[in-house]
Amino acid sequence: MLARHAFAYLLSHGVPALVGFLGIAVYSRMLSPEQYGRYALVLAVSALVNAIVFEWLKVSVLRHYKSSKQSEAFYMTVKAAFIGLMAGTLALAGVMLLVSDWLSPPLLFLALLLCWAQAWYQLNLSLLRAELSPVRYGRVAFARSLLGLILGVLLIAAGYGEIGLVIGIVVGLVLPLLPLFWQRWGWHFRQKAMDYTLLRQFAAYGLPLTLTLLLGMVIHQSDRIIISEMIGIEATGMYAVTYDLTEQTIFTLMLIINLAAFPLAVKALEEKGEEAAREQVKANTSLLLAIGIPALCGLVVLREGVAELFLGEAFRETAVLLMPYIAVGALLKGFKLYGVDIMFHLYKQTKLQMVPVAVAAIANVILTIALLPTYGLEGAAFATVVAYGLAIALAWLFINKQMGRLPFPGKDFVKVLCATAIMLLCMWPFLGSDHWGMLILQVGIGGLSYGVACLLLFRKQVQLMYKKVNRKRNQPVIEKRGDGQ
Repeated sequence: MLARHAFAYLLSHGVPALVGFLGIAVYSRMLSPEQYGRYALVLAVSALVNAIVFEWLKVSVLRHYKSSKQSEAFYMTVKAAFIGLMAGTLALAGVMLLVSDWLSPPLLFLALLLCWAQAWYQLNLSLLRAELSPVRYGRVAFARSLLGLILGVLLIAAGYGEIGLVIGIVVGLVLPLLPLFWQRWGWHFRQKAMDYTLLRQFAAYGLPLTLTLLLGMVIHQSDRIIISEMIGIEATGMYAVTYDLTEQTIFTLMLIINLAAFPLAVKALEEKGEEAAREQVKANTSLLLAIGIPALCGLVVLREGVAELFLGEAFRETAVLLMPYIAVGALLKGFKLYGVDIMFHLYKQTKLQMVPVAVAAIANVILTIALLPTYGLEGAAFATVVAYGLAIALAWLFINKQMGRLPFPGKDFVKVLCATAIMLLCMWPFLGSDHWGMLILQVGIGGLSYGVACLLLFRKQVQLMYKKVNRKRNQPVIEKRGDGQ
C-alpha cells in the first residue's frame, strides 16, 4: 500500500514540484538578487508566523481525523479555531507596525496575507491526506502551483516586482480551495455546533508542537534574516534562491513519501498495534533513504548543469558553491521530520521533541552569526547542516530512551549506499558538461543505473510486492445478494 500511495502522491505532488522548479528558473531571471531577497524575507516572516500560530491546528486535524467521525462539530470547531487565529495574527501585525519598522507596511501586510493563505491551503490538504485522497490532493496542488506561477510572472512582467509575485502566489493558494470551501465549510457559523472537548484535544496534542515547529522554522528561515542584517538584502536573495532550488529538489521527494507514509503508520497503530506501526515506520524510512540519498549525490555531482539550467546568470556562481551544503541539510531535514520525529507523533509524545530542536535552533543561530563574517554564505549553509545533524542525534537518544529503539532499516541503508555508488560510477564518464542536453542524459543514466541496482539489491522485496499485487488482482469478486435472490 505504501508504494501505491507514494506513486500516487509522486504524480500529484511531483508535477506541482516541476512547476515550482520552472518558477525558480523564471523568477531568478526576472528578479534581481535584491528583489528576490525582499521576496525571501516576506516568505520567511510568513513561515515563522505560520509555525507559531497555525501549524499546531493542521497537525492536530490530521492526527485526530480518523477518530472524530468528521461530524459537523468537527468542521465547525476547526473553522472557529482558524478564524480566532487569524484575528490573533492581525492584532500581532498591528503591534509590529507600532513598535518596529523592520518590515515596511506593504511587505508586512503581504506577509500576513501569505501566512493566512498558506495556513488555509495546508489545512485543507491535510484533510485530503487524512482521507487518503492523493488524486484530489494532486489536483489542488497542481492548480495552486500553476496559478501562482502564471499570475506571479504576469504581475512581475507588469512591473510590480516581488510584490506582484507574492500577490500571485496568494491568489494561487486561495482559488483552488473554493470548491472545498463550499463543500465542507461554507459561510455559516453555529457556535452551538462547536465541540469544546475536541478543541481541547487539538490543543493538548498540537500546542506542544508550536515551540518545536517554531524552532524548526528558526533553523530553516533564520539564516535569511541574519544574512539580511549582517551582509545585505542582495546576499539574502543569492542564498535564498539556491536554498529554494536545492531543498525543493530533495525535500520534495521525501515529502511525497511522507504524504503517503504517515497516514499508513497511524492506521497501523490504531488497527494493529504498536509493533505493526513500528514495522510501517521502518518501511517508510527505508523508502525515504532510497529516494533522498541518490537525489543528494546526483544533485551534488550535477550542480553546475542544474545551476545553468534553472537559475539566472546573477545567481549561478553562488549556487554552485552552496549546493552541496544545502543538499546535505535538506536530506538531514527530511530524515529528521519523516524518519525520526514520526515516532513522537505516533506516541503523542510531542513535548519530547522540543529539547532537540531547541538546542539545534540555538546552535544554528550562534554558528550562523559566528561563521558569516569569515566564511560568508558557506558558513550559513554549514551551520544549518550542523543544526540538523545535532537535532537528529538528540531526538534519536530521546526515542531510544523513552519509546524503545528507533526502527531504522540498517540493511536497507547499506543497500541504498551500494546502489548510489553504482549510480555514480555509471554517471562518471559523462560528467564535465553543463549543457542542458547533456544534463538530461546524465540524469537518465543515473536514474536507470540506480533503478537496476535497486531491483537487484532489493529483489526479495520486489518479488514479495509483485506477489501481493497478483494475489489481489486474482482474488475472486464475491457479489452480495439480497435475501430474496
